[in-house]
Amino acid sequence: MFASLLGGIGLFLLGMWLMTEGLKLAAGSALQAVLESWTRSAPRGFLAGMLITALLQSSSAVTVATLGFVNAGLLNLAQAVWLIIGANVGTTMTGWLVALVGVKTDVGALALPLIGFGMLGRLAFRGRSRLYGAGQAVAGFGAFFLGVGVLQGGFSDLLNDVGPLVPSEASVISLLVALSVGVVVTVLTQSSSAAIALTLTAAASGEVPLPIAAMAVIGTNIGTTSTAILAALSATPAARRVAVGHVIFNTVAAVGALALLSPLLGLSAWLTASITRQAEIPAILAMFHTLFNLLGALIMALMGSRLIAFLQGRFVTAEEDLARPRYLDATLASVPSLALRGMVLEVERMRDAAFEMVAHRRRLGPSGGAAAEGQLLPLGRAIRNFLGEMSAGPLPAAVTEALPDVIRAVQHLEEIERMSLRLRAPPAGVEAASKSWSDLRRALANSLEGPGTGVSDLELACTHLISATDHAYQEVKTDLLQATARGVLPVGQLDSALELADAHRRCAELAAKTHRRLGPWEGHPDTAHAEAQGQMGAE
Repeated sequence: MFASLLGGIGLFLLGMWLMTEGLKLAAGSALQAVLESWTRSAPRGFLAGMLITALLQSSSAVTVATLGFVNAGLLNLAQAVWLIIGANVGTTMTGWLVALVGVKTDVGALALPLIGFGMLGRLAFRGRSRLYGAGQAVAGFGAFFLGVGVLQGGFSDLLNDVGPLVPSEASVISLLVALSVGVVVTVLTQSSSAAIALTLTAAASGEVPLPIAAMAVIGTNIGTTSTAILAALSATPAARRVAVGHVIFNTVAAVGALALLSPLLGLSAWLTASITRQAEIPAILAMFHTLFNLLGALIMALMGSRLIAFLQGRFVTAEEDLARPRYLDATLASVPSLALRGMVLEVERMRDAAFEMVAHRRRLGPSGGAAAEGQLLPLGRAIRNFLGEMSAGPLPAAVTEALPDVIRAVQHLEEIERMSLRLRAPPAGVEAASKSWSDLRRALANSLEGPGTGVSDLELACTHLISATDHAYQEVKTDLLQATARGVLPVGQLDSALELADAHRRCAELAAKTHRRLGPWEGHPDTAHAEAQGQMGAE
C-alpha cells in the first residue's frame, strides 16, 4: 500500500519534471521572450504568468525563473509580482487535469501509449531540440497520468484500512490537520501540483469530506511559497521583495478561502454541475482551487499599488540606492532644459558607478564588482521612463539635439556592465605571453579617466583613446597567437586569453564613447540648480 503511494508520488513528480523540462526545450527562447516582453502592464503580466504556468505545469519553475530575471534587472517589482500571481492561477490547471482526466479514465490505456510515443519521439529527434523536448513532454504527460492511477490504487487500499479513522464530519481540529497536511506535503515535495494530485485522488474515493479536502487544497497554496523563500535566500534585495510578494499573495488567497469556505464550496459545486452536469468531488475541488486563487488576484488588484509601495521599502540596502534616481524629479519634466540637466546628472552618476565597477573587476575579477553591481539596468530604465514623460510635450531644438547623445550614453553604460563581467587580471602565464598587456590596461584606465575638461576637440580626443586601445589589443592578440604557435601558451588557454583581452578593449571603447556622447552636455548653466533639486529630493 505504502509502496504504491510512494511510487505514485514518484511517478507524478517524474512526469511533472519531464513535462516541464521538455516544454522548456520545445519552447526554446520563446519563454524568455514572453517573460521579458509580455509584462509591460499588470494584466499582461498576470496573463503571461497564468499561460506559461498552465503550459509548463509548474508554478515553481516560473517563480524561480521570475526571481532570476529580477536578479538580472530585466523585470521590475510590479512586473514580477503580477507574473507570480498569474502563475498561482495557472497552476490550478493541474487540478483540472487530475479531476477531468486522471480520475475519470483508464489511465493505463491513456498513459502507456503517451510514454511510448513520447520516448520514441525523444529517440527519433535527438538532434532537434524542440521536437526532442516535445517528445519528452508527451512522455511526461504519460508518467503524470500513470502516477495518478497508481495513487488512486494506493489511496483505495489505504482508505479501506484506515477509513474508520477518517472523520465523517468537518470539525475544527480535522480542518486544521488537513490544512497542515497540505502545507507539509507541499514543502516536502516542493510541488503544489503533487500535493493537489494527492488531495484530489484521495477525495475521489468519497471517504474524505469535501471541507477537509478543501482545507488541504488551501494548505498547498501556503506551502508552495517555500520554493520562492528558498530561492530568494541568497538573491538580491529586489528578488527578496518579489518572494515576500509571493508569500503575501498566497496568504491573502488562503485567508480569503478560509473566511469564505462554505460559500466558495457551494459556488464551486454549482459551477461544476453547470459545466460538467455532474458535481464530482475532484472537479469541485479543482473549481474551488481556481476560484480562491482568482479571489486572491482580485484582492491584490485592489491593493496592488499599496502592496508595491510597501515592498519597495523592504530589504533596501545602501548599495541599492544607486538604482533610485536622484535628479529625475517629476516636476522637472515640464521644464525641458532643467529636465535635460537632471538626465545628464543622472547619467553622470551612472557613468561613475559603471567605471568604478570596471576598475574593481579589472583587478579582482567577476566577484569583485563594486556597489553598482546589478543596479545600472534599473537606473537606465528609470532614465528612459523619465525621457518618455519629458517627450510628451514640445521640446526646444537644443534639447532635441541632446537627447540622442544621452540615450546612447545610457546604452553604452549598460553594455559596459555586461562586458565587465568578463574582466579579471590575466593569469601569470597569459600575462607573460605578451608585454603589451600593460599597454592594454593603461588604455582602459585612460578611457575610464576620459580626455579631461580642457580638451579643445573632444571628438578627436576620444577617437585617439579608441585607436590607442585597439592598437594595444591587436598587439596583445598577435603576441598570444605567436606564443601559442611556439608552445609557450597552452592551446586550451588561448580562447579565454583572447576573450579577456577583448573584454578590456570593449570596456575601454565603450568608456571613450560614453565620454564623447556625454561630454558636450556636461557643465550646463542649469546644472547647479538641477543638482540642488536632486540633493533635496535625496534628503
